[in-house]
Formats: sequence, structure tokens, C-alpha cells
Amino acid sequence: MTSQPDCPFCEIINGNQPADVVAETTQYLCFLDKYPVTEGHALVVPKDHIQQFSQLTGTGLFSFLQRAHTEIREEFSPDATNIGLNNGEEAGQTVAHLHWHIIPRYAGDIPDPTGGVRGVIPDKRVYEE
Repeated sequence: MTSQPDCPFCEIINGNQPADVVAETTQYLCFLDKYPVTEGHALVVPKDHIQQFSQLTGTGLFSFLQRAHTEIREEFSPDATNIGLNNGEEAGQTVAHLHWHIIPRYAGDIPDPTGGVRGVIPDKRVYEE
């Protein structure tokens, strides 16, 4: 397993920082986000320190995401979820360790959820006719 000394996710993976673990395999770890957008917001990270999606190798990612998603839904009972990846600084990635967000969504948590992840570009949030 590769690790970076200044990476906060590697610190969690290596047991040097506490985290509320949701699910774990030999390749992936899911834990609750330290700065949640909503209750139950979790992160899925590969245990190897990689920065970009194009560097990802191995198998089992989608089955692990599904398992983590199921755990979050059972624990927090959201009405819906967003699952997203910020791949690169220009896409909003702030920690240089590849990770997915599982964000539980609750009825009324924002006035109008139309467009979902399209909202990262405000002018594209609403579909044009």
C-alpha cells in the first residue's frame, strides 16, 4: 500500500487519525466526512494513495461503493443520495487523494434540487428546453 505522509486520508487509513468507519475492505475505506454537507456524508477512498481517477487500478470499486451506499442508507435513512467525484483541482478536488462523496439528501434540504450535480456550474443547473 502506498502512502503520503501529509495526506489526511492516508493518516486515517494508517490509523494515525480517528474516523467513523462505515465500511472497509483490503482496497477501500469508507468513513464519515469530517466536514459533512448533510448528516451521513461519507467519503470512499482507495487505500493506496493515488490522486486521479485515471491512476485507479484493481477491481471491486463499484461493489464497494454500493456496499457503502447501502450502509449509509440503512444508518441515516435519507430520501435520496448524491454520489460524486471531484477529479482534479479545477473540478473542486481539495484533498489530493482520490475519493468519492456519498451525500445523503433529505426532503427540503435545499429549496430546489433540480439538476443535481449539474449545479456545480450554476448556469447549467436547469435544463434548457
